[in-house]
Amino acid sequence: MFEVQDLLIDHCKEQHKNLPYVCEHCERAVKYWSEFERHQLVHSGERPHVCPVCGKAFGQKSQLNFHMKIHAENPYYCEECKNSFKSVDEFDRQKPIHAKEKVVV
Repeated sequence: MFEVQDLLIDHCKEQHKNLPYVCEHCERAVKYWSEFERHQLVHSGERPHVCPVCGKAFGQKSQLNFHMKIHAENPYYCEECKNSFKSVDEFDRQKPIHAKEKVVV
């Protein structure tokens, strides 16, 4: 939609200038304190929401909830590439890729 990053920044400053919570790192403005706190995780790198299946961590609960679907829909989890697969056949088909990656030339 925006061809130039500066146009997007100008748009945001104009359209969202009266919002009460402004990020000191990127100047993003939001209406609610809870949204501001959630946004701050982007800059802190904190990822408090951890997947109980594979241990992958997320900054937002909604991201974890979305991630959890891969375990329900794709129960075969590969420790090497951190991908999940729907069937044991798909899982087995990708294993040789990791063997090739380990070959040092």
